[in-house]
This record gives sequence, structure tokens and C-alpha cells, in this order.
Amino acid sequence: MWVALEELLEPLIVRVEDTADRSTVEYAFAHSPVRIGRSVRNDLPLPHGFVSASHGLVEFDGALRRYTDLGSTNGSVLDGEPLAPRVAVPLEPGAELVIGSLRLTFPSPAASITASAPGSTGPPEPEPPPIRAGGITALMQRLAAAPSEERAWQDVLYPGAVIGRFELVREIGRGSFGLVFEAEDRQLRRRVAFKAVRPGRNSQVMLRQERLQKEAEAIAQLAHPNIVTLYDAGTAESGPYLVLELLQGETLHGTMRRGRVGHAHAIEIAIEIAWALDHAHAAGVVHRDLKPANVFVCASGAIKVLDFGIASVLGGGDLRAVGTPAYMAPEQWRMGVQDARTDVFGAAAILCELVTGRLPYRVTKDSSAVLEPGARPMVDAPGVPEVLRGLLRRALSPDPEDRPKDGGAWLAELLAIQEELDRPRVEPAPPPPVPRRRASGEWPLVLIATGIAAAAIGALVWGLVLLK
Repeated sequence: MWVALEELLEPLIVRVEDTADRSTVEYAFAHSPVRIGRSVRNDLPLPHGFVSASHGLVEFDGALRRYTDLGSTNGSVLDGEPLAPRVAVPLEPGAELVIGSLRLTFPSPAASITASAPGSTGPPEPEPPPIRAGGITALMQRLAAAPSEERAWQDVLYPGAVIGRFELVREIGRGSFGLVFEAEDRQLRRRVAFKAVRPGRNSQVMLRQERLQKEAEAIAQLAHPNIVTLYDAGTAESGPYLVLELLQGETLHGTMRRGRVGHAHAIEIAIEIAWALDHAHAAGVVHRDLKPANVFVCASGAIKVLDFGIASVLGGGDLRAVGTPAYMAPEQWRMGVQDARTDVFGAAAILCELVTGRLPYRVTKDSSAVLEPGARPMVDAPGVPEVLRGLLRRALSPDPEDRPKDGGAWLAELLAIQEELDRPRVEPAPPPPVPRRRASGEWPLVLIATGIAAAAIGALVWGLVLLK
């Protein structure tokens, strides 16, 4: 499981040696993951022509370190072996990563950083294990056996209340799903998000749907830098609750309300979301409700996808109906079969809104133009490259067969477009001037004319002298 707070991590040291000019620079990073690429928005920007815009990333958690090549153009070589794209490989002690003329090594820091709190005399308590397989199903079983009536939440959930090892600090959000508190994990001495979920009346029906049980279990096991981490789940007097990574920053919806983002930044955000979808889809999980409000822009610049659906599963209801009208695929409107291509549609709708400033289809709370015969998305806007418009048209097609098949395919196309657009363009040199060819006899005529003019001027001057 990924640790959210940097003080629990030993910093990552990256030594970059350029074998071409024999220069060496060391960098230290406290946050995981570390993104490497030519773009200046990377954590470790490497401004070399052979480095892709988004070349690779290093994830680290204590002694565990992994590197992933992000489908770069020129590839990465680890300990003499070329790496397959988009496959995480461990970085063993002494590992040497080569990108073009650059050699990257990862020495241990001179002094380990301990996670002990100020004033403590011993090491921190070990983190509780991740939610065990079957834990969510067991939670659903307890919910199904519990009465469906809700208690007055204000009698149970309030600042200062203690639920298990979590002390509620302050309310930070509420909605139809329930309440969210900032809370203190008194065992690990860290702040978390405590999400109290309203128990659903359909818990027994949900429990009988094996598919939903399996999906809920898969959601609970998701662990990825672009997905908010689920630490724990349980039940209390108030009903079921989830304990999640506490994030600092704002939602993408808030970012968009403050103004447009540049096209390059928009593509980077879309790539981060695609990484989350790639991981989730590989685990058999479909989000179903991608929208700017479910994408979080951390203060560090990292992107996190929120709400992969456990709250919906625990709270009951029909998952086919999950979605937000502005970003819903036509199969969601029709309550039809939904799969990874449904998420691709939602992700593409977000990207379209980022680069054009508007949604791809006219939509109300009850209908969408995507359901009309011959519907085509509105993806044209000044400055949007044709290669990106073409991808958006396919990803936003009413027909799921026309879209990239899953998050991995969507990610691969975005990375290719980013690389194409970010690659420095070399303007062709202007052709050398062509010497003007003179016509036959041209120079002799010029010389004769020049001689006649000179003779005339000489005669005039001589005449003036005689007059004197």
C-alpha cells in the first residue's frame, strides 16, 4: 500500500550522469512517484532531445523502488536490458538506468529519515495491513444484516468523536452519500479522510450480486499513485465508513472554474487520469462517474482520481444508473452494458472541456445530444491540434466500438500525441540564393555604356576648364 505522508518515506536520491559531457548532478525527492521526462512539468526534467516528454516514473515506498517506462520513443535500458513499455520493474540496489547518454543511479541517502513523531523515543508503530481480500464482502454482509433505519448522525458523528483508532477533527464535506471528516489516526499519528456512508436499503439485494462483490473487493485493493488510497473500511453506530488518504489541493472542477489551462497541461492531466484508468481496468474495475469533481489536483501537482465506487456499493442502489449527465456515455443513459470504454468516454469528455472550454455534447439533466441519430462531438476550437481532435472524435463516439478499448489504449494514444506535440520542430533552412545568370553580351554592353558616360563627363569637365 502506498504511504501518503512523505515523512514516512526515506527520500529517493537520483544521480544523473551525462556520459557525453561527463557532468553529474544529484537530486533528492520526498514524494512518490517521481516523473521523468523532457517536459518541464516533470519532477525530474531532462531537457535532451532523446528523452520523451513523459519518459518514465519511479515509485518508492521505503526499501521498495520501481521504474516504469511510459512508452517512450527511444526507450529505457535497465542494467543492460531494454525495458518493455508500461511495465513496472524493481530497482535493485546498484541498479543502473540508461536513457540515451544519461546514466541514472539510485544511491541510498547518507542518513535514513525516521518517521518518529517529535518527542517520541521509539520507531513508529507499523501500519495496519491493507484491507484483506474478502474484507469488503464481510462488511457488506454485516450491513445486510443490520436494520435499514438511520440514526441521527449528529449524535454519533461530530468533531472530537472517536471511532476505533480515528478521532474526528472537522467536517470537510457532505452529500447524498454521507459525511466526510478530517480525522486523526491515533495509532499512526497521521491525518486521514473519514468518510461515513449512509447505509443503503438495498444491501441484501446488492449482497446477492456476485459481480458487485467482486468489483468492490477489486476496488479495495487498488494501489496506484493516481488513485486516492483506501486505508481502511468498517462499521460503527453511524453505519459503514471508509478511511482514505487525506489530500491537499482542489478538485479539477475548482481549477477549471478559475480559468482555462493550456493545451499541454490539459494533455498532462488527461495522461494522469489515463494512468489511473489503466491500472483500474487491468484489475477489472470500471469507475462509471468520471468528471472534474472526481479528479483531484494535489498541491504538489499530482493528479488523483477519486470515488471508484465503494461508497456506491455499500450505500446500495443500481450501479448501472451511476453517472453525471454532462460526462455520461450513451450506454449509461440507456442503462445498458458498461465497460472500460464507458470510462474512456468520460475521460475524453473531461479533456474536451479542458481544451475547448465546452462539453462535447449539449446536455440537460434529462437528456443528451449524444443520443440523437448521427450525433458528433464538438471538439473544434482555435489552437487544438488536428491529431488531438481526431482522438477526441473517436473517444467520444456514441458507438463504444469506435473508442479506444480501455484505459491502456487511451493512455498509449495520449502519450503518442504528447510526444508528437512536444517534440521540438526543426524549421527547414531557406534555400541558398540562386546567382542571376546574365544574358549573352550583357556585361560588355554595360562596360561600353559606362565608358561612354565617363567620356562624356570628362569632355564636360575639360570644356569648363577651357572656359576659364
